[in-house]
Amino acid sequence: MSFRKKTIKFGQTFGTPTTPTPTPKAPSPKAPKIVRTITPTVTTGVKVTPKPTSTRGVLPQSAAGIAVQEKFKQQLQNNPIVKAATEALRNLHQISKTYNFQRFATPTEKDLHERKIKEENQKIQDVEHKLIEIELAANVSQIINTLESGEQVYPAWFENNIAWVKTGQITSQAFLDSYYHLSNQGIIHAPIIEPIIEEPIIEEPIIELPELLPEAIAEPQIDDSINTNMVTQQVINFNIVNGRAIGSIRFVATENFNPYYYGKNIINIVQFKTPNGVNILPYVKQNNLRFTETERDEVINFDEDMKGNTRATVESFVWEWIDKPAGAFSNKYTIEISETETAKPLSTGIMGAGVGGAIGILILLGFIADSRRKK
Repeated sequence: MSFRKKTIKFGQTFGTPTTPTPTPKAPSPKAPKIVRTITPTVTTGVKVTPKPTSTRGVLPQSAAGIAVQEKFKQQLQNNPIVKAATEALRNLHQISKTYNFQRFATPTEKDLHERKIKEENQKIQDVEHKLIEIELAANVSQIINTLESGEQVYPAWFENNIAWVKTGQITSQAFLDSYYHLSNQGIIHAPIIEPIIEEPIIEEPIIELPELLPEAIAEPQIDDSINTNMVTQQVINFNIVNGRAIGSIRFVATENFNPYYYGKNIINIVQFKTPNGVNILPYVKQNNLRFTETERDEVINFDEDMKGNTRATVESFVWEWIDKPAGAFSNKYTIEISETETAKPLSTGIMGAGVGGAIGILILLGFIADSRRKK
């Protein structure tokens, strides 16, 4: 706001001086002298026409924004710029009063007085510009607080404008022009909150089950039973060649094979005896068998020194483990081999061997135990 006195015409301020009425004289033969008077002009301070302002987007007042404005008002009251503006207005008013009621002795004194008025007017204009900058800075601060608090959504690249105005790379007016333009375009706006649609809660009926006693809960039963019909044995070839027993036996899981043992190791035990029943080797041969649902047969090859015997008996067993003959997957499989004849499988099995078969198993177990101790 500018406190200026309107320009007063010189005639209105000082009035027209009165002159005594001259005594009429006789007409002079000379031509009358024409005197032209020039009305002096009074120069006042340059009037600043405010720039037209464009329509700006309305910034919603937030709690943070109101606090910034209140702080700005309090600081404005004690601001040295405001005090300087007040002092300049007081001086201008005093100078104007002396100008209105004072006659100047010389044109120089008058010019000096008018120059003082111009200087004070210039001070007022400078102060007005500074106050505008302060007000713009307060608006910028309020907008930045609103953006950074999440009360408005803005594009990521607008972070550059915020950083530039903070560091003084752009003016407050340039920042505000950009902000209001984006607000009017809807690019900067308040967050869009989608309505929460609450679905009705459908309570399902609670069905009470009868309480089961611990003893009534049955544990799953595992079928790990074994019988002698689960694996068959078949000789492929077996002869004594150059004093060595060379041959192969094929093992097949039958349809009666218990699936529980798929993927588990079971053991094949083979011993070589003379026709009189004496063990030829000081140890028994042990081989692991592993059947799966898709791989149901295996072949084991043998190559053993017969210690000068030209005839021998091969006995093959399939057990759950080496010391568990009761878990037999197959009957004992017996083969007679020699140097001159083909292998002759015998049909004698454990279950049909009677007392002699039981005694043979006990002898085999003792032989296995003795073989383990020697190793």
